[in-house]
Amino acid sequence: MATKTLPGSGRLMATGIALTILGALLLVTPVAAGDAVIRLVALVLVVTGVAHMLQSLRAASAAHKAVSILLGAIVAGVGVLVWFNPELGSGFLTALLMIFFAVNGLWKIVTSLRFRPQPGWWWLLLSGLVSLLLAGLLWNRWPVAGAWVVAVIVGIDLLVTGIPMIVLALGVRKRSTSEDLDTMNL
Repeated sequence: MATKTLPGSGRLMATGIALTILGALLLVTPVAAGDAVIRLVALVLVVTGVAHMLQSLRAASAAHKAVSILLGAIVAGVGVLVWFNPELGSGFLTALLMIFFAVNGLWKIVTSLRFRPQPGWWWLLLSGLVSLLLAGLLWNRWPVAGAWVVAVIVGIDLLVTGIPMIVLALGVRKRSTSEDLDTMNL
């Protein structure tokens, strides 16, 4: 496999560092982070619902207007419900995260195989396996997992994604440097 098909080491390194820092922050303050995430989801739902209702004013037919207003009201209503009942939001978020971790874990495993010639590729493979494990842990705790549990699990996932990206970036950089030196020695 050609090295040029892989992302640059600088981008991998920056992303890895950012994910590692965010993961550490979530683990240090899981309760506050979990509550903040649920409030953010509620706010996004309310804004999306209101935007949907405002968009209905541009609808061509009365049926389109009615459906857009109804869907917007439902989405905004769910946002308000989640804001005032964070436990509901936590259960919803937990269900979404289970799906995310399962899909993300499979993606990491497949992607790690692309990096196979690079030193440290197995770190990304391990990260994928951990993501699948986290999906399983959420499944066992759902729907009673609190916001802090979600924050801890997301923090762990960010760490086990960020650290392998840093290791891979170092491997890509080392391999690129050695290939450049080999080319200059010709």
